[in-house]
Formats: sequence, structure tokens, C-alpha cells
Amino acid sequence: MIACGLDIGSTNLKVVLAGEDGRTLWVKSVPTPHVNDGLGTTTDATALMVLLEDLVIEGWRAVGSGRPLAAISSSGVGEDGVCADADMRSLGLVIAWNDKRALAEVAEFRERFNFTRVDFHSTAGKWMWMRKHRAAEIGGAKHWIALADYPCALWCGQPFMSETLAARTGCYDLVNRCWSAEALGFAEAPPLPRLLRTGEIAGTAGPGRLREAGVVSPSTLLVAGGHDHPIASSAILRLNGEARIDSLGTANAIYGETRAAHPRIDESLETTIPAMCGPGLAVVGVTEFTLTLEKHFTREAVRELLALPRLPGTPDPKGEDEPSRIRRVLEEMALRGRDFLRAFDRAGVPRGAIYATGGWARSTALMELRASAFREPVTVVDEPELVGLGAALLALEAATGTTASFTPQGLHVIDPLGRWSEAYAGL
Repeated sequence: MIACGLDIGSTNLKVVLAGEDGRTLWVKSVPTPHVNDGLGTTTDATALMVLLEDLVIEGWRAVGSGRPLAAISSSGVGEDGVCADADMRSLGLVIAWNDKRALAEVAEFRERFNFTRVDFHSTAGKWMWMRKHRAAEIGGAKHWIALADYPCALWCGQPFMSETLAARTGCYDLVNRCWSAEALGFAEAPPLPRLLRTGEIAGTAGPGRLREAGVVSPSTLLVAGGHDHPIASSAILRLNGEARIDSLGTANAIYGETRAAHPRIDESLETTIPAMCGPGLAVVGVTEFTLTLEKHFTREAVRELLALPRLPGTPDPKGEDEPSRIRRVLEEMALRGRDFLRAFDRAGVPRGAIYATGGWARSTALMELRASAFREPVTVVDEPELVGLGAALLALEAATGTTASFTPQGLHVIDPLGRWSEAYAGL
């Protein structure tokens, strides 16, 4: 039995095929197809679907052994979505989650509602902006489908929204787990589909390219996934139910889950639905990681430094050479991560072990710095595409009716270096 997990990322699309033992059988990543509409980054959902189907077919031909996939689930960044017609065909370009064209609308929404944190990326602001600038498109939509849900909704012919993606709109009451009719009305939200919890079955595969290629059958399940951070974290939480996750990709997102349904949350933290929709709240501390580095340094300079077995110098160096300046920025972001972890303590997140994942976590030098700043060991999860694998595990569970195991390719522990750990204590 093979299941498929998709990760629709802001930088890359990833497809993961996993076996019944929870191990990755095949993985591939390609750049997300972006289009600039003159105001910022957008995505052509139709072109994205062609590329995704190409990848799924390629992977299935490599490892599928002629048997249709048992199930497919999808995950992604969460705030971007498709205005679709009655047949779920895209009506226009999808505004990227990190596009800042709706800042004025977000500020207007934030003044009215405070039951959830709303930032520049929240979907409510994008809806309001579209009503002013792309009224025909959003006004003609029969469905608004989150881009992360779009592949599975299209393949099964049943529109839906994963609950963890509803949490990214700014209009969903996380404590009471329901939409705010007042907020939806103020944001002039388009028609929204039914809500599904993570892991619920949306439907089975309908006609289309995947059926014609033999990749899926009428019994292949399409399963709700959701927001990328909870989905990636759901894999690690199978190893340790109290894990705190340090995800280092385009953004650095530190993730934890409270046990209480009404915790005290610092303003520095974002809140969302827990990975497996548990009774508490998920809290996330977010820092723009790659973009912060690329504002000041070339990618090549950063990669060369992080490829070293250990970062040069000592904490907070005074040197003005490029390696010293890069190190300072990395330290500042690590210390911000430590502040998030302290905010987790105040919110009631259990002090479980810290697990690190993401592309930048492959740097031993960076992980030593972060372990020293945190003053705690960090366990690095060696798995190339954890979001896609987390989605594949959800698909496996839906297909088998049993809890899927997570067997990472490797785990290794990075201990804080003594003298560095003491130096960070005073920063």
C-alpha cells in the first residue's frame, strides 16, 4: 500500500510517496510556478495542478508497481486560495500568502475584531482587497478553496476546507471552533465550503489524468490535510507527544501545543488548531529566516558559512567582516526563538524535547548555535520533506484505519556547547 502527501510551499512544490511502514519511498521538489501580476507574487492554480499531476504520475511510475495509490492528502501555507466556479475551475490568479497588498484592509479588520490574531497574511484582508480591486472575480466565485486543499478537492470533485486552514483566515474562532458570522460578513467572504478536520476523508478519486494514468482508482481516498506547520509537526508528535518543533525553512516557525483550551497567549505568538485537532491550541512563533538573511547577504555566503563544521568566532562578535555579521544575524534569530520558547512556557506548552526540521536544520553549525542559545539539546530529524510526509501519514491512516508510524531516516542530537551556552545566557 502506498500513500501520497503533497506540500504546496511558497518556494517549492513537493510530492512524497510513503509505504505502509511510514517510510519515504520517493520524493521530489520543484519550484512553485509563480506569476507577477504587476503588484506582487501570484500563482496560476491551473498550471500548478498540471505540474502536481506530472509529479504524482512520475513518482507512481517509479515506485507504484502498477498498484493505484491508496490515499492522497495535501498541505500548504494556508492563507492563499482559489476563487472557483461551480466546477471548481480557477477564475483568476491566486494572491500569495506573503503578499502585502492588503495591509490597509487588514488594519481595518483588526480594529474591529480581536478574537484571533490577524496579520498582513491573513485571508480576511485579501478578501476585502479583492472586493475593491477584483470584484468580478470574487463576486462570481461559487467556491473559495484554500490552495493547499485545492488538489484533493478537485480530484474528488467535492469542495472542502481543512480546519487548520480556516484558522488562517482571521474569521475562525479557535477556542469555540466555529466561524464568526460577523467577521465573515465584515470581510465580505466569498462562499466557503464545508469544514473537515485533519485526517477526515473528503471523497474518492474521480475521472481525470490520474485515473487515466492508473495512478488512482475509484477507491483511492482524498484526505483533508491542512496548514503546513501543524502537518509537519504531526509527524514528529508521533515520536514524542510533547515535542516542541523548530522548523527552519523559508520561515523559522517554532511550534508547540497547549493542553488548556483557554491558555494565556503572548502577543508575539500566533495561534492555530493543533496538528490532530486536539482540545488545546497550537502556538507558533514565526521569524522570516531566509528573507532576513537574503536582505543583507548573498545566499552563497550564508551557505558557505553554514557548511562549516562550526561557526567561527564567539557569541556577539564585534568584527565587521561578513562571517561575523552573518553570525550576528543568526544569533539574533536564535535568541528570538528562545523568547518564543519562554512564551510557550507561559502559555502552558509542556517542556518536551526540541526537535528541528527543515532545510536549514541540515547545518550542524547552525544547530549548535541554536542549541546553545536555547540552552537545551536539539534533536535533528533527518527527513527531506517532512510536511509532505506528514500529509502522506494522514492519508495512510485514513486508508488503513490504524495509526501510522513515523520512521525518520535518522535522528541525531545536538548538545549545546558549554562555553557558548553560558555566553548566550547573558544575551
